Amino acid sequence: MQEERTVGTVPVHHQIADELRSRIASGQLQPGDKLPTIAELTKAWDCAPLTARKAIEVLREEGRITGGRGKAPTVRGATARTPIRLADGWTQKQKDLVLRPAEERKVMGAIELTAGVPIAECESTAKYRETEANAEQAEIFGLPEGTKLIERVYEMVHKTTGVRMTWSVSYIPLQYIESNPELLDDSNEPWPGGHQHQLYTVGIELIEFSRSVIAVQPTPGERQKWAMEVGTPMLHTLSKSIDVEGRVVEYSEARYPADRTEIRMTEHLKRWTPEQLAEAADAAGDA
Repeated sequence: MQEERTVGTVPVHHQIADELRSRIASGQLQPGDKLPTIAELTKAWDCAPLTARKAIEVLREEGRITGGRGKAPTVRGATARTPIRLADGWTQKQKDLVLRPAEERKVMGAIELTAGVPIAECESTAKYRETEANAEQAEIFGLPEGTKLIERVYEMVHKTTGVRMTWSVSYIPLQYIESNPELLDDSNEPWPGGHQHQLYTVGIELIEFSRSVIAVQPTPGERQKWAMEVGTPMLHTLSKSIDVEGRVVEYSEARYPADRTEIRMTEHLKRWTPEQLAEAADAAGDA
């Protein structure tokens, strides 16, 4: 894809960044190649060292280069992306899994279906606590503000690297699940079959998932846990689980680094019927 250059009256540091960005996009600078030094840029562009450093910082903030803290800036290589399937049949697969034997549910959880991360390679933690719905949460659930909720925070960390693989937080009204005390105890996690099976144990069947995705800049602490480069945004996936009665019974937010995540959405379209095609042809002939 052709990189867009800065337009209008362009400061010198943006001109330098545009040129280096173009070299990266064209392949003149390959992943792992060192960028020109500050001295080389200063001489080539007849500018001050501070201007050259600003240009380098622009590319670093865009996530195109890596380095810093004494290391020469180098072109960042392409990061392997994990496909996150938001509308590709995985929720139906998870629902089907609810009715399967426990042995099968134990080895095929939600993270396996959404991100393809083998459960055996990750260390998972879950922390539950009781809280109260704020105004936004009350509106989502259609319940009074102050309604008791169970907040559930999930994290999966790669056993070898220690890098965070997944993180999410979900909220469920206490009144929907309190009939099964096991659902209030985080020591029962990971739950075979995930939250759809949890809801199944209290007689709740899901019929719809509503999702949206937004991009947010991570905090320094988040970048550290995810081993993210400066300039990479975080994708926040906001999901509502809706049951057969039309109630929002769970609301969750999952986070994924944008540079290693591919959002996949599939929508199946109906074929035109012969009657529709004939009607369209007749209408075109009349016109």
